[in-house]
Amino acid sequence: MTAPALLPLSGRRLPPLNLGASSFPHHRATLRLSEKFILLLILSAFITLCFGAFFFLPDSSKHKRFDLGLEDVLIPHVDTSKGGKNLGSFLIHGQGHDEHRHREEEERLRNKIRADHEKALEEAKEKLKKSRDEIQAEIQTEKSKVVQELKKKDSKPLPPVPLPNLIGINSGEPADPDIREKRNKIKEMMKHAWDNYRQYGWGHNELKPIARKGHSTNIFGNSQMGATIVDALDTLYIMGLHDEFREGQEWIDKNLDFSVNSEVSVFEVNIRFIGGLLAAYYLSGQEVFKIKAVQLAGKLLPAFSTPTGIPWAMVNLKSGVGRNWGWASAGSSILAEFGTLHMEFVHLSYLTGDPVYYNKVMHIRKLLQKMDRPNGLYPNYLNPRTGRWGQHHTSVGGLGDSFYEYLLKAWLMSDKMDTEARKMYDDAIESCKLFWVGKYLSLNGTTVKLKWDQM
Repeated sequence: MTAPALLPLSGRRLPPLNLGASSFPHHRATLRLSEKFILLLILSAFITLCFGAFFFLPDSSKHKRFDLGLEDVLIPHVDTSKGGKNLGSFLIHGQGHDEHRHREEEERLRNKIRADHEKALEEAKEKLKKSRDEIQAEIQTEKSKVVQELKKKDSKPLPPVPLPNLIGINSGEPADPDIREKRNKIKEMMKHAWDNYRQYGWGHNELKPIARKGHSTNIFGNSQMGATIVDALDTLYIMGLHDEFREGQEWIDKNLDFSVNSEVSVFEVNIRFIGGLLAAYYLSGQEVFKIKAVQLAGKLLPAFSTPTGIPWAMVNLKSGVGRNWGWASAGSSILAEFGTLHMEFVHLSYLTGDPVYYNKVMHIRKLLQKMDRPNGLYPNYLNPRTGRWGQHHTSVGGLGDSFYEYLLKAWLMSDKMDTEARKMYDDAIESCKLFWVGKYLSLNGTTVKLKWDQM
């Protein structure tokens, strides 16, 4: 559209004036998009403000009743008409119409909070006046009190059980001087190992002899549970190293705590801790060893909470959560681990009168008896969820050895009355003979025929 020519006003020809709508061709009947948006934004803000005022502004009636805003807090209601004796009922604020009673209880609550706050400030001021050593001593005292309370809580009295005749030692000297010299040398080596552990790794699970520092492995957890102390007790006693034995006993009594957040091997902790503690108890008759053994056994019981009753390989002592080694045939349990619990758990039931320990290991035995055994042999892996064998790998060495050992020992421990264990052992050995003896093995390029005494 071209611009109009600039002519003198007298030379212009004006069109007739028409007051209709068409006389203003530049007039818009609608708003621009940006104007619509601004108008909509203002309207939205107004609506939000109205709803916010309706829902979020405080209710004056509630504010009068309880200006702390805790409308549903439970406070014990004391009926003054009964002399304050009725302490069993509760009043829920926000219900009822006794405004005067509400205000009194609110005032009492405020006064109590104020008094507690002032008391805490005074205690903090007193603490700040003390020296660092005094504060640390108080903290240590409080920690000791907590430990003692936990011990009292966990130390349930065990039923009286007649103690078998203590084995002890007779302190006799062998007549043969050569044997006497060898025995003294072994005792000297034991004392050397104990003294160095005492100096460099006391309380740790193990000692690194070259680095001369304590060490904790995953089979005993990452806590200082003194595995070396517990495992050495019976040896110290038998060798007549009674001073060292008493050192270990004192540490166990004061420091051995199983309520730690540590994942441990059920098998290793059973044979070394429970076995070591029971052996020390039978040798010395000291009750602390029996109490600790029972406490630890209770921490291992959650490992048996599987669909089959076959225990997990690992268990957390605090949470009771169990699992198996990832490398063990798709998370299977291992024969030499779940099959090496029998002796200790039978003794635990004898000492406590609680059959739960005995039932756990007998269930394992009954389950194994019912299962099909390839070639009459016990494979090394058993899935605790399905109750089926894993890989059909069989061994009387690693992964399987102590299962057969415990069958024979269970028979001997029962004064040869546990014929079931002896039969399981004999049948397994016969299958080993039939399956392995006479087989050929290639060893470094040489073919060797296996004999029973070589296995």
